[in-house]
Order: sequence, then C-alpha cells, then structure tokens
Amino acid sequence: MVKLDFTKPPEEIINYLKNKGFKLTFDYDEMIKEAHHKTFTVAKVTRADLLNDIHGALTDALKDGKNFKQFKKDILPTLKKKGWWGEQEIINPKTGEIKKVLIGSRRLKTIFDTNMRVAYQQYRYKQMMQLPLSTYWMYRSALLENTREKHRDLHRTVLPRDHSFWSTNYPPNDWNCKCSVTAHSEKDLEKRGLNIYKGKIKGIASKDWAYNVGDISKVSTISKLDLSSSLAALTTLKSIKNNALKDMSEEDLKKRFYKTLAIKEADVFIDKINDPIIIDDNLFKAASGHSKIKKRDRHLYLDEIAKTIKDPDEIYLEYAKGKITKENRLIKKMFRYYNDNGKRRAILVIFEYLKDKTQGVTAYFLDNGTQMDKRRIEKLIYKRESD
Repeated sequence: MVKLDFTKPPEEIINYLKNKGFKLTFDYDEMIKEAHHKTFTVAKVTRADLLNDIHGALTDALKDGKNFKQFKKDILPTLKKKGWWGEQEIINPKTGEIKKVLIGSRRLKTIFDTNMRVAYQQYRYKQMMQLPLSTYWMYRSALLENTREKHRDLHRTVLPRDHSFWSTNYPPNDWNCKCSVTAHSEKDLEKRGLNIYKGKIKGIASKDWAYNVGDISKVSTISKLDLSSSLAALTTLKSIKNNALKDMSEEDLKKRFYKTLAIKEADVFIDKINDPIIIDDNLFKAASGHSKIKKRDRHLYLDEIAKTIKDPDEIYLEYAKGKITKENRLIKKMFRYYNDNGKRRAILVIFEYLKDKTQGVTAYFLDNGTQMDKRRIEKLIYKRESD
C-alpha cells in the first residue's frame, strides 16, 4: 500500500477550497454534482456575505489544521449575529417558499466534514492516479458503529483504478461517509493476500454523491478573465454608448433602467449567484443625496449598467469602506468589460451588504484600464462562462 503524507495540507488542497466561486442555493441538489468542485454553496444560506463568512472560516480551518471544535468556535458568533443559528424560518428568495430548519452543531459538522473530506479526497485521487505501479485501488470502509451496511460490505474490495465503479462511487459516497481508498501494486496485493474482484459490482453512492468526487480534471477552476488575450472578442465601447439618451429627463432615464431589468424601483433582484439585491435610486445618488445619473455621462451607458447587473462578466467580494455606513464592510463588485480601440474599459456596479439587505450604491463607467485592474481584487466569486 502506498502511503501519502497529509500531516500538513499541501497548497493544492487549500487552493481547491479557497479558489471556488459562490452560488446561493435553497436546496443542495440545485447544482449539478460536478459543479460543487468549482462552486461553493451551503443550502439555505440566502446571502453572499454569510456564505463568504462560512467559506473563509472553512478555508482558515483547512490552512491552519483546525478541528471541528475550533472551527465552530470561530464561526459561531458570526452565525448567531447574522441570524443563521437555532430554529429559523428560511425564505427561498426565488419562490417565496418558507421552510423551518434547525441549524445547530450537527448541521455545522456536516458542512465542515463534507468540505474537508472532499478537499482531501480530490487531492488523494490525483496523487493515486499518478502512481505508476499502484494501479489497483481498494475500498476501505470506516467500520464504525454507524457505518452503512452497503459501505461495510465493500470493505477490502479491490478493483483496477480505471474500473467504471470509481466514476460514480469514489468516496465520500453519502453525507458523513468516512470511507476511503488506498492504492496498491500487484506485488502488494500478493503480499497481503488480496484478490481483484471479478464479479458484477453495484453502486452504493446516494443520489447526491453519485459522481466522481475525486476527479476534478474536467472541471475548470474559477480564475480572472484574461482581458489582454480576449480583448478583440470584447464588445466595442462605441457600440454601447447610447447618445440618444443624452437629453432624456432623469425620471425617464430611471424608468428605462428599471424596465430593462424588468423590476420596479426598490424591488429585489436575484443576481447570477442567486443573491437577492435591492436596486433603487440610491444607485444614482451621491453621498450628498443629489442625483448623479447624468454625472460623467453615466446615463449614456445606462443600458449597459443594467446588463452588468443582469449578466456580469465577473463578480468580486471585497471588504472596503461602505458608502452608506462609512464603516469597513463587505461590498460586491460587478464588472462588464469592453474594447475601446485596443484599450480595456469597464462598467462597474457596486452593492453594499447591510444588516438586513444588500443595497446597490453606485454604478459608473471606468475609462482607465489601470484603475479597472486595481478594482479587480479580493475574492472572485463568479465568472461568466465562455460562449
């Protein structure tokens, strides 16, 4: 049996969790199975700031080698402060459905164990696939008191590593499954008196886990758009500047903006990561309270500002000084990029996470590529898929 050293998490394991995008889901199965390799979600977390808190605490726990008890101690004050602890009524922002759920230590441990085990297992899978001689894998059940019978029955079952069984049954194979796989050479099998299983073998994975949890080779990780190489494919700036809006009244401009988004002023809009956001006239107000919808020709790009909210190229989260509270808080930045005669330009829309809502606070055109790059920082949580 080949032993792999996991006393200190390799950077690759940490980055697997750290570099995921975000998506809010009401139920776990809203995302297809393999999508969980690329995107972080916790069912019934309905705001991206809370999802970011949980993700950050898990990443720190993985990086620093913290156990569940330490992780819980770190995250619990935040969960209580943001109302995601104990018996809660959670509203599905898409449908309005209300569910009563109990969020306690058991749920939190499932979140912790699932993310830690999958992070390690995908790394272990990759390492075992690269071993030249150890081409046989053995299923190892944890053999605990609560081990599922189907999992227990597979203990010490040996199959070639390219057997189709592993494509849907590489552990974990269910919630809180603690099974594992070890790699062996033919010589090692002989030494241990182990035989390769030749009969038909049934899958044991539950519907939520019936995919190759270890194989991330076909899953593209989320990373910044390379704007230099894709510049020629970007929409030209000239084509999106609408001079027909130049003399339109501020009231009519706002009506046009809300109509483009198919909402009314102050409605909740569900964005690309399923985050409910409030869009109202604050998006076009200066700190003084005066309207800035026509300042720096914002109104000429009004349709593109709406498109940036509906279909951004990238979304980032960053801790920065808030416009409303003036305190350091989480903000969300939505970008849409353009080609201006070979130069990079962007529309930027910013939302601020307040205690009880996520509020749009500003939107404007960035006519400087260097300034644009300075704002493309912190946590990238969404990137538009290539057409």
